[in-house]
Order: sequence, then structure tokens, then C-alpha cells
Amino acid sequence: MYGGILRLTIAKDKWMKYKGTSGRAVLTLCGVYGVAYLFSLQPVNRIYYSVLNVLLAVGIYSMLQQTEQNLRKIEEKRDRKRRICYVAVISFLFALSMVMGYQLQNLGMTDCGVRGKGMILIRALCLSVAAFPFANLLLDGIDRLSARGEATMSGRYWKTDIVFAATAVVIFLCLIPVWLAYYPIIMSYDFHRQVNEAYKGLEWFYPLQPIAHTWLIRLFLQIGTAIGSYEAGMACMAVFQMVLYALVMGYATSMIWRMTAKKWPVVVTTLFLALFPYNTVLVVCTTKDTLFTILFTLFFLLFLERNYFSNGKKKILMNILLVAEGCLMMQFRNNAVYAVAVFMLLLLILRPKKEKLGILILGICLVLGETGMRNVIQTAIGTRLEAPKIEAYSVPIQQFARVAYYHGEELEAQDPELAALLEKYVPRDHWDAYYAPLADTIKGAVNASAYTENSRQFLRDWLRVGKRYPNEFLDAFLELTRGYWFWDDFSWAENLGYGTDTRYGVLFTYTSSEIEGYGSIEHRSKFPALEKVLEKIVSGNCFNEWPVLSVIFHGSLYSWSLFFLMVLCLYRRKYWCFQMSLLPFLYFGTMLLGPVVQVRYLFPIMVMLPVLAAFFSSDRMKSQSNENREQKVVFLGRKIYNKAIG
Repeated sequence: MYGGILRLTIAKDKWMKYKGTSGRAVLTLCGVYGVAYLFSLQPVNRIYYSVLNVLLAVGIYSMLQQTEQNLRKIEEKRDRKRRICYVAVISFLFALSMVMGYQLQNLGMTDCGVRGKGMILIRALCLSVAAFPFANLLLDGIDRLSARGEATMSGRYWKTDIVFAATAVVIFLCLIPVWLAYYPIIMSYDFHRQVNEAYKGLEWFYPLQPIAHTWLIRLFLQIGTAIGSYEAGMACMAVFQMVLYALVMGYATSMIWRMTAKKWPVVVTTLFLALFPYNTVLVVCTTKDTLFTILFTLFFLLFLERNYFSNGKKKILMNILLVAEGCLMMQFRNNAVYAVAVFMLLLLILRPKKEKLGILILGICLVLGETGMRNVIQTAIGTRLEAPKIEAYSVPIQQFARVAYYHGEELEAQDPELAALLEKYVPRDHWDAYYAPLADTIKGAVNASAYTENSRQFLRDWLRVGKRYPNEFLDAFLELTRGYWFWDDFSWAENLGYGTDTRYGVLFTYTSSEIEGYGSIEHRSKFPALEKVLEKIVSGNCFNEWPVLSVIFHGSLYSWSLFFLMVLCLYRRKYWCFQMSLLPFLYFGTMLLGPVVQVRYLFPIMVMLPVLAAFFSSDRMKSQSNENREQKVVFLGRKIYNKAIG
């Protein structure tokens, strides 16, 4: 009886606590909306005049005072300095991104010259003061969680196999309504080119898009022919991607369970993977990034399995699986080869000496295996064509184009030689076609040989123009990548426009399936009500009207989250986690050289972040690694002992 009363009392206390927290959260959202609305009505040149600055000053002063008190609680002076340094770096980089981002968004350029760049740094330092308390709260929360240690298991223990099966089934079932809404599949992005190559035959395959992916489209066209229609074949392709996604993400959630032994991360991750619109819509899209994301995530999971859950024969098997799966994964994204190669090189430097030989062999097998597999695929279909290299020059193309756009006519009058040099890299009739967030408007018109045939001459010309117009070169790069690093950017979600009528927006869901000599593969929604809701989000970009919640729809959230996680790894000295996070970070680095910012490019990082966060939060991985090493030492000791007494 007394036990029942005690449980009721505890439940009541918890309910009151949650009620109070929820109430404060709702009031906070209301306050944020009110302030944001007032600032949205203010003319830009009257912001400094507003009385709201008084409230802002009081708030910043109070937060700095509270932050100072929190820092004094850190007893060790060395730890306090370390905290301050890390918080200062995070705050400054965030502030710098905001200053440059808003200048580009509102002025079309960053401040020019040495004085202008100096003022950017000064303003960023000032803004970092306001950001400092929030960054300190982040690190303080991490320290508090780490001080608790590993949580003890409560409730019923879940078997890993059950977690894998249950989450995979849940994810797959949640994808079915989205598939029906976009039945048979979303045929956008580069599908119009690939479907025609697939329809005509292998001899038409061109490696502008991954040949393996085009072959897969051809396979499902043939399946569609066998079962009655191309629509049915494309529906089968969608189901195929859904099954693969569910299985790999089920593996990811089971990995999170093995690393943390906590139920809430498994539940939250499953809901994110199964319900977040970006994930679910991309899974039923024909873009190559869907399959690449699945394979890239699997490669990362297998690497974790190899390093922290494998010994002896199992580790040999994992190495074989890694090479086979990694080579296949790299067929779907050419830039993945560079990320994997540099990742293996860094591991070779960072890992313990006794692991270096194995990493070296694995890295060589991956790089050579990818090349060999690509050659085998090309030989099998009868083509020796190479993928065009011009896309790798997207940043220089935009830099030359920006100089031509702003200074071309001036140069024609004052420096015809430099104007002729610009025309060599950007045709004169395309100087006015420069579009800051998208290189494709210029890329298709340039003389590719000028960039690729003579690398030394290209580098000399690039340095010559860049030395004369450094601000334009820097701004061209920042504009092209703004969606990755500027939190409040919206150009990445509407670089080709947006709206439910055109189906352009943060994702492209239009139907581009016209086949020469056949007609179109038709889009026939089986769930139009859900399609209408999803279209408002991914085509209409309605999330921009949601205070606070809209942040989770910003692509920059996921790139910044990866950066924060890597900084936290260094701050908490979790170097084994930092090493593994290098793989998605290096892949992200290759995206900075791409022609545009799009969510589909960030898709791999989005689905891998929960695994990385679980990896960071758990010390089980370090202990598991140490345990594996201890088992090897014991095994070798027994072997030596047996030989000695034999």
C-alpha cells in the first residue's frame, strides 16, 4: 500500500516538473516570436535606434554575469582556461559566419580591402561576446553529462537483434505512405538524362552520372517491361531503396543501442530517420544520392564494427566486407574516392603503430579496388569514356565569372589583355549569366579544355586574376557554399525558385521522365492528401514560417553539428571519436568544391550524425577497444606459454 502511494507521489512530482518545463518552453517560443516579429517590421537603418536594444543589453549583461559565475565553479585553473579557449573559438567562428553571411545576403558582398576585412573581424569579435554564454552552456552541459558517467541499465534489456529488426520494420512501414504519395517514384534531378540512356541501351551510357546507377535504372525498366509497365518498374525501384534504407538505418539504430545501452536515443533516432520529411522524400527519389547515402552510412557502420566490435577471424571478414562495400559505394559518388583516400591516410598517421600496417593495406585495397571495379564496369558495358572533370572546377568557374560580371566591361576598356584572359575561361556572352549560388548556369558553357588540359597555365592565370580581385574570388566561394555555413541562409532552398506549382524548393519533386520514342513515365499519386502536405514543406518551403522549429530544416544545422561534434571530441579528449568523424567531415570538404548547395548532398551527414553523437556520448567504445587489445595480449601470452611448456 505504502509502495503504491510512494509511486503515485513520484509520478505526481514528475508530472508537475514536466508541466512547468513545457509551460516555460511555450512561453519562450511566444517571446521569441514576438521579438522576431518586431525586428521584422523595423527598417534596417533604424535597428540601432530601437528601444529593444536596451532589453538586449540587459539580457546579454545578465547572461555574461551568469557565465562568469559558472566558470568560477571550475576548480582547476587549467580546465577553466581550456573551457574559455574552446568556447571563445566556437563563439567567434559562429559570429564570423553570421557577419559574413548577412553581408552577402543583404549587400551582395563582404566588406572589401584590408580595412573591410578588419572590420569584419572586429564585428565578429563583438558578436562573439553575445554568443559566448550560449557556447559555454553547450560545453557546460556536455561536462555535466560526462560527469554522470555511464548510465546504469534500467527496465527490460533489449536484444540487439530485436532492436535492429524492430527499427527496420518501423522505418519501412513509415516510408510506405510517402511512397504512395509520390507513386511510383520521384523522377527528378538527373533522371531525364539517365532514363534515356537506360532505355536506349548500354552503349549509350555516359559517365556524367554514375554508370552503376544508370544500369540500376535500366534494370528496373526491364523489370517494368516484364510485369506490365515502366511505372511498375519504377515503383519496384522505390521499394528496393526503401528496403535498403530501412535495413541500413536499422543497423545504425542497433549500433546506437550497442554503444549507449539507452532506449531514448534509439527511439529518437528511429523517429528522425522514419518521419523527417527530407529523409522520407529522398528515399523515394531516383537521385543517386539516395543509394550513395545508404552505402556511405553502411561503410561507416562497418568501419565501426571492424574497429570496436571485431577480433580475429571476424576482423578479417570485416576487412573483406569493407573493401567490397566501399568499392561499390564509391561508384555512386566520384568525390567519395578522395574522402576515403585522405581518411585512410589520416588514420595511418593517427592510429597506434601496431594498427598501421592493417590500415595501409585496407586503404590500398579500397583505392585500387574502386579503380578496378570502375574499369570492369566500363569494360562490361563497352565504354572507355571518362567522367567529365569540369564539375571539380565549379569554384574557379564562379570566381572567374564573378570578376567578369562586376568588372568585365571595365577591363575591356582599361585592360584588354586581362579581359581576353577572362574570356578564355568564361565566354563573353555568358558574363551576365553569373548566378552566385549556382555554378551550372556558367559551367555548361565554358571551354573545359582551358581548365583541364594545362594545369600549370590554369593555376598561373587563376593566381593572376585572384591577386588583382581577391575580394571577388573570396566572395564567389562564400556565395557558392553559403548554405553550408550560414545558419540564416535561404538561397540554398530556392536557388531555382520554389513553389508547389513548379515543385522546385528545398527538394526537387517534379517529374522529368520523358523518354525519346516512348513518352513519359507517369506520376500517379495514391495518397494525394499526404503529397499535398509534403509538397508544402519540400517545394513550398513553408518551414521558413515556423519560429525555432524551422532550424531543423536548415542544411547548415547539420554541417555545423558535425563541426561542433568534432570540436567536442577534442574538448573531451575523445580522440577515437574524432578520428571516425573525419570520414563524413572529409566528404563534406569535397562538397565545398561542388556546383551548388543542396540537401541531397548533406543527406549522408544527416543520417550519420545520430550514430556519431552516440559514439561521442559513450565511453563503451574506448573500453571495448581496450578490451579487444587486452584479449589479443592474453591470446599471445597463452600461445607463448604453450610453446614454452611444449
